[in-house]
Amino acid sequence: MAEQEIIKHTKAIVELSTDKKKPWQQQVKEFIGEILIIVFAVSISIWFHNWSESWKDRGEEKEFLKGLKEDLQADMKEMNSDRATYKQGLKGMAYFENVGAGMPLSLDSIGAYSNIFFGNIQISPRVSRFEALKGSGRLDIIRNKELLVNITDLYTKDFPQIIRVNEYFDRQREEGFFPFIADHLQMDATGNGTNWQEILRAPKMRLLFELAKGSIACVQDYTRGIDKCQLILREIDKELY
Repeated sequence: MAEQEIIKHTKAIVELSTDKKKPWQQQVKEFIGEILIIVFAVSISIWFHNWSESWKDRGEEKEFLKGLKEDLQADMKEMNSDRATYKQGLKGMAYFENVGAGMPLSLDSIGAYSNIFFGNIQISPRVSRFEALKGSGRLDIIRNKELLVNITDLYTKDFPQIIRVNEYFDRQREEGFFPFIADHLQMDATGNGTNWQEILRAPKMRLLFELAKGSIACVQDYTRGIDKCQLILREIDKELY
């Protein structure tokens, strides 16, 4: 409708400029009137366009935040499980270090803490939704800029850091614990290790435990990630409800 008005009054201006019958004073007056009408019509058109785009952005923002909430809730469940595993592993390392220092070994502890030697932990954060919005250049639809900063930090700093420390500890297992145990463990006919205490007291194993204490960093990084997720979820709820 605004476009039709602009065309209509533009034609009127052209006609005024070629009308030789009207006094120039009247032409100027009508010319200014037509210009004002066009400016008003253009302003209305721009406002309506911006309003329409803003309404569309709000809808996209809401859908994104709803989906992100589901992603983060699933990620938190995984992170809490991983962190619990690392905490259990730290208890196991402390126990095995005491065995290495001379404390008698309880064979039940091998089963309880075997994830230190043979486990594998790697988070798989659900990043596709964030990456899709980022790749489209549409992150600015998130109006709460503090929320946007926290979301961006989580996906570009916190999750990558957790992945790095996981990879570090997994390398300790794959390149340290597992090869050493495979080379030195003696097993009976039922498949049970018979010289675990000797292995745990070996200087190489005690050094490996010292190196593996980097799992403390894993716990700390997971905690920061979980705290950041909780913060973002609270901020999302404020935006949605």
